[in-house]
Amino acid sequence: MHPSPSSAYARYVLAVLVLVNLVNFVDRQIVSVLLTQIQADFGASDEAMGILTGLAFMLVHATLGLPIARWADRGTRKHILALGVAVWSAMTALSGSARSFPALVALRMGVGIGEAAGTPPAHSIISDYFPPERRGTALAWYALGLHAGVAFGFLAAGWLGHYYGWRATFVIVGLPGLAIALLLALTVKEPPRTTQVASHPLGEVLRFLLGSRAYVLLLFAGSFHAMAGYSMAHWAPTFLIRVHGFSLAEVGSWLGGLALVAGGGGALLGGRLADRLGRADLRAYAWVAAAAAFVALPAGTGFLLIGAPLLALACYVPQILATGLYNGPLYAMNQMLAKPRMRAMAVAVHLFVVSILGGGVGPWLVGRWSDALRASRGEEGVRFALLAAFVIGTAGAGVLYLLASRHLVRDTEAAREDR
Repeated sequence: MHPSPSSAYARYVLAVLVLVNLVNFVDRQIVSVLLTQIQADFGASDEAMGILTGLAFMLVHATLGLPIARWADRGTRKHILALGVAVWSAMTALSGSARSFPALVALRMGVGIGEAAGTPPAHSIISDYFPPERRGTALAWYALGLHAGVAFGFLAAGWLGHYYGWRATFVIVGLPGLAIALLLALTVKEPPRTTQVASHPLGEVLRFLLGSRAYVLLLFAGSFHAMAGYSMAHWAPTFLIRVHGFSLAEVGSWLGGLALVAGGGGALLGGRLADRLGRADLRAYAWVAAAAAFVALPAGTGFLLIGAPLLALACYVPQILATGLYNGPLYAMNQMLAKPRMRAMAVAVHLFVVSILGGGVGPWLVGRWSDALRASRGEEGVRFALLAAFVIGTAGAGVLYLLASRHLVRDTEAAREDR
């Protein structure tokens, strides 16, 4: 039996998890805003910065996510999550002490280790507190933490970096997470599992998940979407600084405010819309995610190509709103396609593929392409490098969501046969 989704305690648990996700993405996002300061201190290339913000972090994050999710499907999820919060917060604070670029890369990999214990246990907990017909909305609220974290990351890094520099910013931003880890460990109750089935052998889990056509298509749809989203999140601040002449504080204020209002609003709208339409036709979850990609495509293109800064930012609003739309539907589908004792692992496998192909490769490619274009395009090179990654990622995601919708109903029914 699910606890009542309207109960005060269920809402409290969800609020704590939203806060955890917020801290997760504040710690992850600040590097993108501080990138120009870090780059100036260490003399690193754009490709090296792409590795710092993408591949180095994501390889560790994705790889360790698999054994940690396996642990979460068997163990006490709230303790695993609290430990992860403590580790990534401490590593963020310690990043301010890095005296070389390799040392900073190593510390950011430490952040990735902690954050590997974030989403899989949280999604599994939410799925045991909320029934399927409310899960898209609940996961959209959880995704709100992502957009709020990105927003506060922009704001904190923009203003703190402007006045105190990147080293102090890491320390100030990292320390509050330790208190949140304690709050989670002491006040959140581990929910009862919604199945009496014992945890499945790893080989069985992987065979089941990878045997689902919808699940596999969503792996690649999410990867393309992440390629576009992470590339934009990590390189849009540098684009605005180099091409439009924004200051660090201006970048933080504009992108932070827009990410909170438009991105957060999009996340909640996407979850509610998918839940409502999904009652009549389960494929609506995939259709909402596809629509999000196709709406973002022209808006993001306008943001990157329009020369007037305010008009470019006007295009950023629908782009970031549409980016928020897909989170709830995508992760609701992810949970639908997994048996209850496979839910954390289903998220971890998804994040393993998405983090490497999208979150890791995307920002690195933008940096590599930007370096290659510098000789012919100068500071404008980042504009065209980012545009290429965004268009490829967004268009690819939209097509793959539509393909996944064709198999969603059948594969969801297979997951409900919990044997």
